[in-house]
Amino acid sequence: MATTKIWQIKCGLSQVIKYASNPKKTKLSDLEQVIRYASDKSKTTDEDEQFYAVTGINCNAETAAQEMRQVQERFGKTGGNVAYHAYQSFKTGEVTPEQCHRLGVELAQKMWGDKYQVLVASHFNTKTLHNHFIIQPVSIWDGRKYDCNIREYYRMRRLSDEMCAREGLTVIEHPKKRAPRPIYIAEKNGEPTKYNLMREAIDRALHVSISTNDFVYAMKKQGYFVYLNTDYKYATIRSYNAKRGTRLYRLGFQYDRYAILDRIEENSQYDRQGTIDRFNDMFYKYSYEWVYANPPKKDYYRRKEFYDLDIRRASLLEIYVVLFVLILDLAIEIISLAIELLLPETHVPGYIIAADMKAKSPEVLEASRSFERYSRQVILMSEEKFKTVDEVREYISKRELDIADFKKYREHFRNKLRNEKDPKKIREYSEKRDSCTRILSHLRKQKETAQTILNDIPKVRELLEAEKNIQRGTDPYEVANGYIIRDAKNEKESITK
Repeated sequence: MATTKIWQIKCGLSQVIKYASNPKKTKLSDLEQVIRYASDKSKTTDEDEQFYAVTGINCNAETAAQEMRQVQERFGKTGGNVAYHAYQSFKTGEVTPEQCHRLGVELAQKMWGDKYQVLVASHFNTKTLHNHFIIQPVSIWDGRKYDCNIREYYRMRRLSDEMCAREGLTVIEHPKKRAPRPIYIAEKNGEPTKYNLMREAIDRALHVSISTNDFVYAMKKQGYFVYLNTDYKYATIRSYNAKRGTRLYRLGFQYDRYAILDRIEENSQYDRQGTIDRFNDMFYKYSYEWVYANPPKKDYYRRKEFYDLDIRRASLLEIYVVLFVLILDLAIEIISLAIELLLPETHVPGYIIAADMKAKSPEVLEASRSFERYSRQVILMSEEKFKTVDEVREYISKRELDIADFKKYREHFRNKLRNEKDPKKIREYSEKRDSCTRILSHLRKQKETAQTILNDIPKVRELLEAEKNIQRGTDPYEVANGYIIRDAKNEKESITK
């Protein structure tokens, strides 16, 4: 298995001229820096110090920077992209140093060897052996610049995969796109995201499954529909509330359809009785036997108030309080106190307390990452007593007028300061100017928070609808009565029992 990437190395024209006019007093050019990095002997010599892996194609490895620069100068193309830097990284422990370098040189020959100068350097200083390619983008024959477009990237990946397949190395069948940076950072910090919540749900379901039916059932109880049918090209997963599915292979190769089927088969063959016992322990409360032995109590009927809650008609503050309850797992005493502080003129609605009594939907778990954002919104709503979206819009309009007024005041004091000579007056006008600036900052933050309420309220309502759906769908009494969960993707209904 080998991953590949390519990117440009830029160098400003002024830096090239400065370097050319006085090379002894300037820093290394971008081209020389990247070549020095790639050919660093501490990285390119194997552990036994017997194999030094730097090879030049259409140039000498020791003088590659000078030769590449000479070609650029000969054709008058020293600006723009002065080089391209690419790499080919192999799976840890899959290749030897000699094999790694040989495949790197072969890839460089096929990609660029007919027209361009290339330095190939294999790095062995990490457990993952990899090749670096420094490509001089000006053709040695006609001076034409290398067009590094998306087709070239896919060509490089295809050639690398063909060589890996020929050598008996693993090949990535479904290369994953890089996750968006906020998702990447959140997963790195262990925060709940759409994808790691899916992985955790799959792991829990596989722990109790000896058949695909068991697995689908266990996933459904966690708020997910999974489609493993081999008649479809891709296996997918989606939450109850999602309109589109996620292909399983995007979660990692160990979560692809056949990896899941293999793990289910292992349970069936090597730990069948233990898996059945775990399944029964987890889902015993959904059986008729458990329901008849445990009739509903008072708290259960209060919980049902949440099922019947009309999210569209509830006030904004009540909606956000429910969301806070779900995100924070607050105790009932804390919930009551918080509502009394935020809504002193109202009683504690039963459905708000009930919201804390069940497992959370994937959407609500993921929303916990936005806790600070929702906190600012609740504080503003509690201060201004917003009940409807129209009141929020009216508040934003008022804040815009206030901001315009204070900008005029600040500009007025700024103008006075320009020609004022009296130190006392200067101090007075400066304080008033700074006071206007502080007030403007506060007003802008309030306006921004109010705007986020308008942007977020549709999503918050969807979150609570998703939570109602999963709470009702995982209610033992509702399940025993054949509660129907709508499968919008296939426009059919499936009974969760």
